[in-house]
Amino acid sequence: MSVPLATVPRGVVRVDQRSVAVVEPLPLTIVRSGRTLVRQGEAAAGPWLVMSGILRASLVTPDGRELVVDLLGPGDVAGEPPGTVAGCTLLTLRPARLRAAAVSELTAALAERARRASILACDVAWLDVATRIERRLQDLAARFGRPVPGGTAIPITLRQEDLAALAGTSRETANRALRRLIERGRVQVERRGRYVVRSPLRLLRP
Repeated sequence: MSVPLATVPRGVVRVDQRSVAVVEPLPLTIVRSGRTLVRQGEAAAGPWLVMSGILRASLVTPDGRELVVDLLGPGDVAGEPPGTVAGCTLLTLRPARLRAAAVSELTAALAERARRASILACDVAWLDVATRIERRLQDLAARFGRPVPGGTAIPITLRQEDLAALAGTSRETANRALRRLIERGRVQVERRGRYVVRSPLRLLRP
């Protein structure tokens, strides 16, 4: 069961020893790292606009295989509208600040989410596992990475199970594909679970 969200009251400031109300109709919600906002199949409670932090959106197929649909960061929309069923489980990888997404913000954000989903679908359908893993790592580097000597470091710990779920494959297959990328110099291991990719900082396009 997903955990309740803690809404932080906002909109009150101290001026000349007095509390002055400030109109701010969209309060922030803060969620600690490692918390589940909503689980696949539950009643949806979004959509939220991610202000800071990183969220993991994943789904599990009927036969028990997991696919990480996306990692969501600032500016992304997470979750579905109330009254619908959540298609993905949302887990916070880093402490996140969220707020209800305004209608005016949804069109562009949902279009971007659909674009990214279509890229993932094409990659899973047509590309080999090593290329799929490299492209997912490139995308994470472009969105969340920091420049380091030799490439771009991804500041997120990724276990072998995570790499497999990102690429839509088994843990063993993902591990073999990762070794090939390392041997080719396409990916470096910064430390356990942390990777550096040799790719330009740009979003992937179909």
